[in-house]
Amino acid sequence: MSDGWSHEELEASVQAYREMLEKQAAGIKFVKKHIYRGLAERFDRKAGAFERRMQNISAIYEERGLKWVLGLKPQKNIGSAIKAQLIEMLDMQPLGDTVVHELAIAETEAEQQNVFDPKNVEDARKRVVASIVRRRGQSAFRKKLLAAYDTSCAITGCNQAEVLEAAHIHPYKGQHTHVVSNGLLLRADLHTLFDLYLIAIEPSTQLIHLAPALSGSDYAQYQGLPLKTPTPASARPSVEALQWHADHCTWFKSPTASSG
Repeated sequence: MSDGWSHEELEASVQAYREMLEKQAAGIKFVKKHIYRGLAERFDRKAGAFERRMQNISAIYEERGLKWVLGLKPQKNIGSAIKAQLIEMLDMQPLGDTVVHELAIAETEAEQQNVFDPKNVEDARKRVVASIVRRRGQSAFRKKLLAAYDTSCAITGCNQAEVLEAAHIHPYKGQHTHVVSNGLLLRADLHTLFDLYLIAIEPSTQLIHLAPALSGSDYAQYQGLPLKTPTPASARPSVEALQWHADHCTWFKSPTASSG
């Protein structure tokens, strides 16, 4: 048959990959070779071809900072057209199946590490408070953002300080990223969506864009609205940092997308 991959073949590959990821997250054993062989028989293509295509899918997961199927080492040698189709298929599920899996795994690990002990409620409370403080962001960094944004969420305008967090535009990589221009003051839920690359900010216009998965949600009201920015120019979000983040929102086609 032709070397070209049909929509049905790619869709079947994505579906099979999702199923493997679900089983991996649930601790259910599976044999990858059996899955490749089943696809090969269905589409009259070699099993190895499907394995390589699965590795391409792993590469997309890796680019998003998400866990991929063990044993399917990411391979980035993929044509732009096929990659675009795979990304579109992966983004079709609400909130993205990958995000759901990652959160489920993290929740399981957290539960295992923090078994409830009714005899030690005070320590549990301290752990909860410490967790909130860590999530809000490094204290000095958060205080600077609270001042720069006048204690107001950059997207919603929410002024309830208790739920406002210091969000890094470019992920935290040491003290040099704790600068106001690399941060946004966001309500806790929006901080999560921003970190999951489900919210993008167009660098040149400072307009807010939402992933297709959020189009039917309450968050749709923020689509296309301008980001609230600080008055001091030095405190405004870095265009380069916003571009880096936008580039990692694979569903978002920024007109000024960088080539890196």
